[in-house]
Amino acid sequence: MGRLTDLAGGDYSQPRTVGAAFRPHDLVQIAPAALTPDAPAWAHAVVARGEPVVVRRGHRDTTTLPVGVRGASRDRRFAARVSPSRLRGDPVTPESLVDGPDPARAARIPALAVLPALRAAMAPWRGAWGIGGAVGYELACGAAACHAQSDLDLILRVGQTPAPAALRALAERLATLPVRCDVQLETPAGGVALADWLSASPQVLIKSDQGPYLAADPWALMAGCTS
Repeated sequence: MGRLTDLAGGDYSQPRTVGAAFRPHDLVQIAPAALTPDAPAWAHAVVARGEPVVVRRGHRDTTTLPVGVRGASRDRRFAARVSPSRLRGDPVTPESLVDGPDPARAARIPALAVLPALRAAMAPWRGAWGIGGAVGYELACGAAACHAQSDLDLILRVGQTPAPAALRALAERLATLPVRCDVQLETPAGGVALADWLSASPQVLIKSDQGPYLAADPWALMAGCTS
């Protein structure tokens, strides 16, 4: 099982190692009693069925982990904090969710049907990557989380400053897929949208455990903190 740590910087840019902290987008099962009584009934039902919760960004301490319960519709999202004693088993990481959709579902859901083409598009990328969002959730537990208009949420671990040409080439390959891809770069400073990083904006939005903020270069930012 992963451990909880007080991660001041929230650096999730490296592939997960055994015993590492839970990271945003990881999926983990919790005990039914983990949710407080005031949680909505639908959230209790999701957990009781054995479906996982999603690890969120948020302040880390040694006693609780920020998670989100995912319901059947977009208006059913519930944020909670749970004790590590209520976690069951190891997390399912985005990197482990790159294939294996149910054939019947893939025949109806473009975001599932496109996975073989996605793997081909990602093949030249040398870093760790995986799938989050509705597609990742469905691949992890089999719940019908996707619909015909679902996007693909991709997570890329990028611990070092990437070559702009490599990112642009990746974006161009993904743009040829019949499903929209929302790509997030996990940098040492937090999550950054690939589209933002490739834009002409002088600053990008960085999603961290302490909240979102703007900076020019998430890699240079953290290098300055450690030098």
